[in-house]
Amino acid sequence: MQTLTRPNTYPQVWDNSQFFSGSDDPKIATAIEEIKAAIATLATTCEPFTLLSEVADTISPDDFADLTSKISTIYEQRRALSKQKGNLSTFIYTALSTDTQDPDANTWMPILQKLGAALEQALIPLDIFLLRASEQFITHLFANPAMTDTAFLIHHQRQLKDQLLSVSEEQLITALSTNGLHTWGNLYSELAGTLKATIQANGQTREMGLAKAANLLSHPDSDTRKAAWHGIRTAWATQQTAIATGLNAINGWRLEETEKRAHTRKLHYLDASCHTSRIHRNTLDAMINTTYQQRDIGQRALKAMAKAIGQSQAHPWDVMAPAPAAGEQETISFEDAIALIASAFNQLTPEMGDFAIMMAQKGWIDGLPTPNRATGAYCTQFADPREPRIFMTYEGTMTNVLTLAHELGHAWHNWVMRDLPRLQCRYPMTLAETASIFAETLVREALMEKASTPAQKLEIAWQEAQSAAIFLLNIPARFEFEKRLVEARKIGAVRPTQMCEMMNDSWQLWFEDSLSEYDDLFWASKLHFSISELGFYNYPYLFGYLFSLGIYAQQPTERTPENKAAFNQRYTQLLRDTGTMTAEDLVAHHLQKDLSQPQFWQDSLTIVEQSVSQFEQLVDSAG
Repeated sequence: MQTLTRPNTYPQVWDNSQFFSGSDDPKIATAIEEIKAAIATLATTCEPFTLLSEVADTISPDDFADLTSKISTIYEQRRALSKQKGNLSTFIYTALSTDTQDPDANTWMPILQKLGAALEQALIPLDIFLLRASEQFITHLFANPAMTDTAFLIHHQRQLKDQLLSVSEEQLITALSTNGLHTWGNLYSELAGTLKATIQANGQTREMGLAKAANLLSHPDSDTRKAAWHGIRTAWATQQTAIATGLNAINGWRLEETEKRAHTRKLHYLDASCHTSRIHRNTLDAMINTTYQQRDIGQRALKAMAKAIGQSQAHPWDVMAPAPAAGEQETISFEDAIALIASAFNQLTPEMGDFAIMMAQKGWIDGLPTPNRATGAYCTQFADPREPRIFMTYEGTMTNVLTLAHELGHAWHNWVMRDLPRLQCRYPMTLAETASIFAETLVREALMEKASTPAQKLEIAWQEAQSAAIFLLNIPARFEFEKRLVEARKIGAVRPTQMCEMMNDSWQLWFEDSLSEYDDLFWASKLHFSISELGFYNYPYLFGYLFSLGIYAQQPTERTPENKAAFNQRYTQLLRDTGTMTAEDLVAHHLQKDLSQPQFWQDSLTIVEQSVSQFEQLVDSAG
């Protein structure tokens, strides 16, 4: 990769005009019509597999060659259509992130969702045939070079072939989900972009969007953080009935669908989630149970943070507070953040550092605060050409810097896989968080090495303590809440007051007395619970955190250029394999470890404990 020079300023607004000039571009309507036509063609081509799926396991070997040829042709069409639809979907999604009130993007989004459902329906006859087909046919199919990129995904899905319904039933579920299930997720996103928080602090009253208000949770002034926390909570309190209705609808839908699929074997909702995450249930149990036994590590981190800011107990609005010394420092410019991150990435490989600079220089990072901006941060990518994009709201805090490093880690993961077939790049969320948290760790370590004063060291250790509290307490508490919500939803609709009680009980289970009070409305303010496409969008973060630390610990003690190059090659290959292996197979192959055993997780928790102990020592010294 060519080394890029740093300009005085980087663009902080996306320029995606190479795809479309804007959400009002007439070419979007043309692309929509082309996609519709391509889907209709695919539907016609796949229709014969409706009858074939009923006898899929008895197909004669004499028909293997002809069927393989037809299927490979369908997949060629599918790949081309996936690129076209992927580019358009990414463009509209990114437009809505920067302005949730964009009228054209809001018009196109449900249309694209409907097209996605139509594409899924079109392919259902073939998909079911492939899941029901004999092993003999599947072996013959994957011997065709044009189909090898589908092998892992199809083999993985075949593990749940006993959960299949008929072709017509599968198509009906998919069709209804567009205006049913996913409408609730859309509603949440629209609310998050339009709600305003009223912030009353230091004699001033300000009204702002939730994304900007969320950044104030990292403000050095305690009163400002408290005002932001209460302002955000009050804003969501006005919508708690709507959010509770959405959560009931989403979880009710999933439970009903699971019940309908249980004609042969009843699948527990956590087993279904683990299959999506490409881990085994015993791996999830080992991780959660080992972390629970060591939850005092996160609690100690919070208590030390409270001590550092002169409090006997941490308040919920202090969890994202900056280190005490940080209040005396200037805002970190976007350009300085990129330089800092690139320098840290260089410790792994110069290519990764150059990549961070390239992302900024090409305007592939949108961080400029805007009205009606979506909350949160994410990394996405266009399908053709393979170009990553990062969305966040950057206002110069150290938390922003680490968020940027996190998302650049995601982008790097996508970048090192860009030459692989797209079907081999579909890694699960558990493994998606590996590169992002690894990137954060690189930045923290580099900052700690540069720190020359106790105050500077405290500030960096503070970031590690925050991560310990978030990943070892907050994330598992979210997991606990969602389990309770699903169990309660089996009985009937869950009222907002019940959700508040379940949220408090979940906080209590993990945080105990490390917080002065709990946010009982967190279920309403956290987007992750309302994502309609995916349940349990929580434990994979803990997985990624501990897993990435386990990988990070594999670096050679002597970091000679040769050793660093060897480790980077090993790490890169691990990332490239995330789309074609289960997490257990990936770790066994690259690290020779067993994820289902508590020892793997304990080893990573030991690393966290050492960081928290160092933080406690720095706090005591500063006091």
